[in-house]
Amino acid sequence: MGILGRAPTVEDTFKPVPQPRLEVPARTKRHRFSQQRRLPCDSNWGANPVKPLKGTPLPVEPTLLVKIKIKIEHSVFSINQFAVCPQPQMGSIMRKFKDRIHKRALMMRNGASVLKELIASSNSKYYPYRIFSTQEIKLATNNYDQKNVIAKDTSYNLYTMYKGFWQERLISVSQFHGHECRPRAYESCINNVTYATQMSHNNILKLIGCCLETPIPVLVFESAQYETLWDRILGAPQPHFEPLLLKRRLKIAMDIAHALAYLHFGFPRPIKFQDIMNLINEENDAKLFDFSLSISIPEGETHITDTVMGTWGYCSPEYMRTGVFNEKSDVFSFGVFLFELLTGWDVSDLVKDAHDLVCPFNEYLKNYFEDNRFTEIVDPIIVEDVLSIEKEQQLHASAQVTFECIKDSPADRPSMSTGIFMIY
Repeated sequence: MGILGRAPTVEDTFKPVPQPRLEVPARTKRHRFSQQRRLPCDSNWGANPVKPLKGTPLPVEPTLLVKIKIKIEHSVFSINQFAVCPQPQMGSIMRKFKDRIHKRALMMRNGASVLKELIASSNSKYYPYRIFSTQEIKLATNNYDQKNVIAKDTSYNLYTMYKGFWQERLISVSQFHGHECRPRAYESCINNVTYATQMSHNNILKLIGCCLETPIPVLVFESAQYETLWDRILGAPQPHFEPLLLKRRLKIAMDIAHALAYLHFGFPRPIKFQDIMNLINEENDAKLFDFSLSISIPEGETHITDTVMGTWGYCSPEYMRTGVFNEKSDVFSFGVFLFELLTGWDVSDLVKDAHDLVCPFNEYLKNYFEDNRFTEIVDPIIVEDVLSIEKEQQLHASAQVTFECIKDSPADRPSMSTGIFMIY
């Protein structure tokens, strides 16, 4: 049948077929995932659907067809990508994905712990610290090369400190051992962050940042081209170091005394350092580090009770007996430190000898002071250096400070500020 009852002509063939006007239903408020877009030929499209004439293209939005085509092609492409992906490569992709998720989880947890402690201890101060990635830390330390080890925690094996190089700058990296399920290592790390961020003293190692992508955060400090007291005095002689004479040893003692006095008097709540861990450089500058066991004395309190922890020989008698301590416990530790500086002896060996004689450590030393035999236990390097009356007086004054600091009763010990004047 032609158009309007007459036979169709050639012109009719090329005439455009009139398009019916669709009645588009009124727009309703869109809710996410609550309604799907349907094609106009769907029986549910609109209130009065109009069927298009035969041969008439569907009145569908071109953009929708393009979107559908793109999505289908993208899906097919993605499926083909994984279909042709070799099994080892697929495993590598999954491992990288899991590693990324794990790092994000660690950053969230560690970041929350660090931030909580920073807020609690900041007193509304701003501390700019850098966040390092695990890759940056590995590059800086040459993947934690053992040749770069500066110091280790020999008491509890909590950490190892490495020297590193980052952005043309020397740094020190403290890696804590264990995992998040090892409370002592994790708490020690957070304790270091808590106290190190508050420090502003030339004789305390400065914290510059941390890495939160590891089970226990890795801490990054300023350059520490230093050696420990064991390396310089207590251990085997190092040929590349000059002998430490009396003047240099007393300078080291003064540096540590100033740092401890700063902790005791520079804060509203005195900080008890607990273990005198220090580093010494070639210029004999000493710096305290490792706040793993440090704790603040509560406001209005004169002492605190806690679990006995620390290096054998450095813990004060009252702390060893009852777990009670305050700033005077640090004074005792300083006396032991000064004793090691002057004698070159490892105090743990001396404490063992005193214990074998059923004699307290301070009584053991008292015998040498009263009998004027202290030079018998002084480092021979110092004895050879003491050739003048002035140096001999310095030696005896320093020995007296040692004896005063390690007295059995905390009340009989001087404060750290008094100890500084006694050394001069």
